[in-house]
Amino acid sequence: MLQQAKYGMRLLILNTALLLVILPVQGSDFTFPKKSTLHSGETIFSNAKFNSRPLFQNDSIHRLNFRYPDKKRGLNPWIAPTLLISTGTALHFSTETKNNVRDFMQDNLAYRGKADDYLQYAPGVAVYAFNAMGINGKNNFGNSTALMVKSFLLNGAITDRLKYWVNETRPNGEGRSFPSGHTSKAFMFAHFMHKEFGELSPWYSVGAYSAATTVGYMRVAKGAHWISDVLMGAGIGIFSTELVYLTHQYKWDNEHLKRFDIFPFQLGNQKGVTMVYTF
Repeated sequence: MLQQAKYGMRLLILNTALLLVILPVQGSDFTFPKKSTLHSGETIFSNAKFNSRPLFQNDSIHRLNFRYPDKKRGLNPWIAPTLLISTGTALHFSTETKNNVRDFMQDNLAYRGKADDYLQYAPGVAVYAFNAMGINGKNNFGNSTALMVKSFLLNGAITDRLKYWVNETRPNGEGRSFPSGHTSKAFMFAHFMHKEFGELSPWYSVGAYSAATTVGYMRVAKGAHWISDVLMGAGIGIFSTELVYLTHQYKWDNEHLKRFDIFPFQLGNQKGVTMVYTF
């Protein structure tokens, strides 16, 4: 009983922390840096001269641009993960419900294959497959990869830490059941695909979430997880990706003026390289 109370306190703390992260951004408007008066492609030192000669050469060896997110965030993206995490937490303490779902799945929809080990990665792989076919998502290759890697790491950190804290016994007798790692990864990749391609067509999102839901079904049907593990994992996966997209402040592209430039220069007989950060 004391051990269950400790688990309950940990889960309550987690949900409270998630709400503290989520609530401040609901309906909030985000302010972004104003564009400078420079023309596109110029910096404050672009036209500098020495003795009527350009101080800096016009060719740029390297240019790395940054920009802040260009969309306001509201309540809608956080509804699904909040409901999934809350429901998963509640069902975690309902032994009767978990047993009933397990028995129904084992009696009517049992599964013994290994497709879930591979299907969990399918939405993420699909993003790059579409890019290879010339179907481009919201972000370029560098940004989408950075977003995916950060989402994967955050999702893994949350999921693994909870598994260690709770140490729930699986239906098949093994340990560390709560939450489902397969499901959290599947929904992390699914939400990643939704963020990249969902605005092109809703069918990209439908396909991605369908694959992730299938993974969750397989984990319960094969006795690897309780229904609460799967719901919690799905919520964590979506939450992780959404939070990463919210906090991914700097994007590398060629459209904005916040940037870091490296220029070759010549001053008399002296030659060298100058670095300029425009903001």
